[in-house]
Amino acid sequence: MKWKAMEKAQNLLEELGGTVLTAMETLEREAKENEPGEVEELFWEAVDLRMKLNDVLIEILLRYQPLARELRFVRSALDSSYDLYRIARHLSRMEALLFIGSPECARDVAVGGMNLIRPWLTIGLEALTRGRPYPVEELPFLESSFEDFWNENVKTESPTAMGMLMHCEGIYNHTKNVLRSALYYLEGSKGLERTPILFIS
Repeated sequence: MKWKAMEKAQNLLEELGGTVLTAMETLEREAKENEPGEVEELFWEAVDLRMKLNDVLIEILLRYQPLARELRFVRSALDSSYDLYRIARHLSRMEALLFIGSPECARDVAVGGMNLIRPWLTIGLEALTRGRPYPVEELPFLESSFEDFWNENVKTESPTAMGMLMHCEGIYNHTKNVLRSALYYLEGSKGLERTPILFIS
């Protein structure tokens, strides 16, 4: 049944998103305590969930001929599964930097980046999995906040801190992609036409 497949896809997307959010929280804790070790396992959980999700989404396309809103969900979920995978990959690389012995300034960058980005990733995932509208009008504040964060840290003399910052930028751009996919799912192409900021990376 199509509705069962759609429900399964929605649940898998929610589980994938939850795993990535847990990885972000875990990385933040590891950076604060300077004790890495758990994010890599969460990364591989995300890889497995993404494969299961994409299998279900392809099945929906091939077998059930989804209608307009359903098709928007399938497309948005396919796009977001890649972005969530990439976020998890960035997090695993940030943990690798912690393993080699990061200075406090690099760990501060990791914590600051997670604090800034994680709430917005949560918003995007709730829009995708629960159909919850989000405050599109606040997106410029997200953009300016990240720009401030970048400018505060880009002059660092620590290569490790710069590495953390570059990974934060990658996570930020993929989070914007998730927000774009969520808006497309909720409002279609017309919603995207009024948010050009989501296309700037």
